[in-house]
Amino acid sequence: MSSHLGVRVRFTLLYSIALILTVTMVSSGIYFFVQRALLDQIENHLHKDQATISTYLKSDPNQLAYMSERGTIHLFSVMQGSKKLVASRHWHDEKLDETQIDGQQQDRPFSIKTANGARYRILIQPVTINTQNYQITVAHNEDAVHQTLRTLALIILLILPLAVAISLGIGYFIAGRVLAPIEVITRKAQEIGAENLSERLPVGDEDNEFSRLAVVFNQTFARIEDSFVRLHRFTADASHELRTPLAAIRSIGETALHTPSEKNTDCREICRESIGSILEESDRLRQLIDSLLQLSRADAGEISLHKETVDLFDLAKETVELLNVLAEEKRQSINISTIGKAMASIDRTSVRQALTNLLDNAIKYAPAESEINITVGSTTSGESFIEIADRGCGIPDEDIKLIFDRFYRVDKGRSREKGGAGLGLSISKWAVERNGGRIVVASTINQGSQFRVSFPW
Repeated sequence: MSSHLGVRVRFTLLYSIALILTVTMVSSGIYFFVQRALLDQIENHLHKDQATISTYLKSDPNQLAYMSERGTIHLFSVMQGSKKLVASRHWHDEKLDETQIDGQQQDRPFSIKTANGARYRILIQPVTINTQNYQITVAHNEDAVHQTLRTLALIILLILPLAVAISLGIGYFIAGRVLAPIEVITRKAQEIGAENLSERLPVGDEDNEFSRLAVVFNQTFARIEDSFVRLHRFTADASHELRTPLAAIRSIGETALHTPSEKNTDCREICRESIGSILEESDRLRQLIDSLLQLSRADAGEISLHKETVDLFDLAKETVELLNVLAEEKRQSINISTIGKAMASIDRTSVRQALTNLLDNAIKYAPAESEINITVGSTTSGESFIEIADRGCGIPDEDIKLIFDRFYRVDKGRSREKGGAGLGLSISKWAVERNGGRIVVASTINQGSQFRVSFPW
């Protein structure tokens, strides 16, 4: 079927084709049923006539001559051997003698057409009476049957185009009613753009396919709207984060440039401090750009994982050795304990980065001279986990569900002072989930936070 036809037209044509096929099959069934019924009536007469003639042959053969002239059986012929014993007057009148009947099948009715164009149903029956062999042939005119069938065929041929026309109209109307919700959904969907993503498609009161389709589209629009909001916030936050170190670099450079050299007893020391500040801001900017690039590659699926069986206790020790120098600067102690064997099939590099970000946050936000406890173990449900607990200020309940969003900070001012851009937890969440794990956060204000990373095993 042509692809440029509309759904409504195609639906109408399919409906009409199905209806036409149905009407054709029903009409054909009616035609052949009527034909068989009429022929059965004729054949019943033939069998009755043949039985009557057989009775006369047994009881009173002389009555056959009278029956041939004035009897109720109009068309019959009786042969005794190869000799014609008797035939009815109508048999001769209809010129059935001139029609080739011999050689046809016996005991089963068949049809012939005479020289004058008349159609007859014939039954030939051999019988044996008193050691004499006879052949009884009876006939019945079929013209009325064929006339009835021709009339029935004409009626069917006249009704069929009318049925096609009516079916096209009904099919087109039904298709319009069925597709009406699609038209409403289409018009509304065309009105929804980037500036009004909060609008939704109408959902009908009935629980049908179109209502479910509208619900699915509304869910899709909700996800798109959420993505737009996140993208807008991400763009604004990224611009702000990139502008902050650039503004600091510019400010430091301008200050150093406009400081009168005659007032400085040690210009070399001033330049060294300025360059050091510039390098510090440049390093923060590099880390931010690296994090953004990593998230971008993660979103694009360009980061491949190489999974292997890893002992999580060894991985935790590697992470502590990497960041222990930062904890020592704040006179913090990091304690590692284990609860049974903890193995997982993960990508070592990405999970280590996730743990590094979590431990780095714990060191940053835990007070000086405090303890950070790392627990490694497995659960009875078949999960291996690493839990990092600090004694920091904690996270408010309303912020816990947002801390993994990009650039989100619970305390934006203090976080920036500590060198964070709000991307570490986003990277950690991606790395853990990409390895089939999950992160669970529990926190109490002024008592600390616990981040548990779990992997199936």
